[in-house]
Amino acid sequence: MKTILSSIIIFISTFSIGQNTDISKPNRKIVLTEIANKIKEFYIFEDVANQLSVKLKSQIELKTFDSLTDKEFAISISSYLTKNGNDLHFNVLYRPSHEEKPINEKELLKKYDSINKQFNYGFEKVERLDGNIGYIEYTGFPEGNKSAQQILDATMNFISNTNALIIDLRNNQGGDGKMVELFLSYFFDKKAKLSESYTRYDDKTTKSYTMQKVNGKKHLNKPVYILVNNKTISAAEALAYNLQQNNIAKVIGAPTYGAANSVKPFFIDNKYHLFIPVSIEKNAITNTNWEHKGIDADIKISSEKALIKAHITALENLLKSNTKIELTENEIKEAISKLERQL
Repeated sequence: MKTILSSIIIFISTFSIGQNTDISKPNRKIVLTEIANKIKEFYIFEDVANQLSVKLKSQIELKTFDSLTDKEFAISISSYLTKNGNDLHFNVLYRPSHEEKPINEKELLKKYDSINKQFNYGFEKVERLDGNIGYIEYTGFPEGNKSAQQILDATMNFISNTNALIIDLRNNQGGDGKMVELFLSYFFDKKAKLSESYTRYDDKTTKSYTMQKVNGKKHLNKPVYILVNNKTISAAEALAYNLQQNNIAKVIGAPTYGAANSVKPFFIDNKYHLFIPVSIEKNAITNTNWEHKGIDADIKISSEKALIKAHITALENLLKSNTKIELTENEIKEAISKLERQL
């Protein structure tokens, strides 16, 4: 299965988690051993991988997790790995439905796509605000398949005649890196290098680029504002960071989560999904990333007031540039005053 830019899969982490109370002690040692071995082989940093693998195996003899249900076990292991590995991307999800009926990768992707479809592939809201300003509320990055691409294309066509764009990534917990590339391609007039990622387990470096052509209308040479908060994670951070560092967008809100490195999913014992950070991401411009640091907003404000501030900023810039919109100059000033009273 492909590497993804998040330890939290879009939408699906809240589904298919049963209230299982059975304790699977006979398999607990097998599961812990397999998790430890996977971490040793695949985790980005070899020294940490070795240490964490040894620590985890030591918990087998201590029987640290033996009294827990399968669901509690998954939660506890996730906490143990993030704390002892000092990496926010580690995650273990309990999937009892897969134990009853083992599922392969093709079936799993089909199931996830069905769920993602119910959430319109992350596009929660698309509208035109006063001042002819586009607004996209985007809640997650699903796999960049044909269906997801079509929704993205339609979204960008809808806002194509607006004078500025606000992309709301508050509470967006990430997802598929391919969808990040697709989305970013709408803001570059030509193919551009975004980043490089290195994976230790296969000693490979992969380069990420925008696409020259997209199916919808590109949003070029117009103001873009990205809303973020501490629940803006991974793939969502990648979108914001790339637009910010390329001077395409201004980031507005609170510092983001700080999860930059990509993860790879593994199936353990047909009932656990283990997510291990496997690659180091480096931005093409900064030669670094936002791991553990998060992204600093250009305009710092509380998450709750970020949209209001972005709308005000967009209107003020339209006034300065004398851009023709449906509102008169006085109407724009009145709209700004009304919004400012809400701050």
